[in-house]
Amino acid sequence: KKAEEVKEEEAADASIALSASFEDNRAKFPWPASGFVSQRFGRQMHPVLKGIEIQNDGINIQTKQGETVKPIFGGEVKRVALIGGLGTVVIIGHGEFFTVYAGLKEVTLKTGQKVTSNTELGKVIASHEGISELRFQIFKNTTPLDPQKWLRN
Repeated sequence: KKAEEVKEEEAADASIALSASFEDNRAKFPWPASGFVSQRFGRQMHPVLKGIEIQNDGINIQTKQGETVKPIFGGEVKRVALIGGLGTVVIIGHGEFFTVYAGLKEVTLKTGQKVTSNTELGKVIASHEGISELRFQIFKNTTPLDPQKWLRN
């Protein structure tokens, strides 16, 4: 029982250290893929449907087809899920922070796997129109954060 308590305490300490180092890198993270921001964070008018407002909890990065996606920071894969219309979604935990990468294909990661910023998460999937777009989000616990404030300019 004592060993379990020590393990939990060490895990909590590691989580706090990871959170602190994640937060220290604000505005210094590499982009998860090359391309341009095709949709910004927050509330905005729908690009096609007049009078419709949408909420984006991250940013969309339009890329070239088959663009490789890498995590912005090392961590642990918390979830890999296939979501209809979105492709594969990978969620990586960094202490109390999480990064979400949606719109992927060719993902070979498993839940619980440790990753570094050099680990390939997958490739960006193309839509029916031939547009490749990564949906990228950063959360602190359950609060969405504007990724552009965390990525290098």
